[in-house]
Amino acid sequence: MRFIQCVLILLLAGLINSCGLVKTVYNNAPEVLSWWLDGYFDFTQDQKSILNPALHRLHDWHRQNQLSSYILTLQDLQSVVIREQISPSEACERIDNIKANFSELQLESIPIIIEIAPLLTNEQLQYFQGKLEKRALKWKSEWWQETLEEQIEARLEKIESFAEKVYGDLNESQLAMLKQNLVVTPIKPALTYAEILRRNQDVYQIVTALHNRSLSAENKSQLVKQGFERLKSSPNPAYQVYANQVKQRTCEIMADLHASTSAKQKQHAKDWLENYIVQFSGLLNV
Repeated sequence: MRFIQCVLILLLAGLINSCGLVKTVYNNAPEVLSWWLDGYFDFTQDQKSILNPALHRLHDWHRQNQLSSYILTLQDLQSVVIREQISPSEACERIDNIKANFSELQLESIPIIIEIAPLLTNEQLQYFQGKLEKRALKWKSEWWQETLEEQIEARLEKIESFAEKVYGDLNESQLAMLKQNLVVTPIKPALTYAEILRRNQDVYQIVTALHNRSLSAENKSQLVKQGFERLKSSPNPAYQVYANQVKQRTCEIMADLHASTSAKQKQHAKDWLENYIVQFSGLLNV
């Protein structure tokens, strides 16, 4: 289940940090993903001999079926960032379009999950559980500060860092506007942490359930699909309401920030996107 998030982390890390990294990260994604997953499961060589070819097949599918849609998405964003204003609904629409591509990738990864999970030993499952617990604690240390002011400052720092990669340097009034937006944005780290623990338990139970030899391939596939659905829409109503509120506020913040940008900042954003359009275009026929 964490495989898909790993794909996203790797791709976004390449985008955010350096245009030149995109080709390297993408072309070596199967090997990097194998290494990353090994950190969670400590695979045997026999398990790797099954996993690695499957990751290469998924990578080939992605290059053939999704790279072109990424380029179209970037081109669409390019046409948006040069406009004077965008509405929160337009910002949310772009986010939803990106998520739709990720959902398709999730579904394509299901055969790998149901092939590898039954091969895991009890010791590997315990190792995996320990890794999930450590990851949850890491999130808590990064996002659950003691005071609301500290939580706002931590989020402001991350938003500022990303926004300046897109638009270039932000001025003092823009930073003040971002902070004021965060002040009126709901921040509930305890609720989010509880959701992380729920997801960790969910994925552990799914991976364990896939060991059941009496389950058909169709039932196993449905089990994983349902897990992905719970990632998109939490069974905890309180968390899902909160997640929807945060999404809406995020879209509003994006719209407000864009409305405040100068012509120079908008051109910076257009050029920033152009770099990645060129990079992804070069990956299509590698």
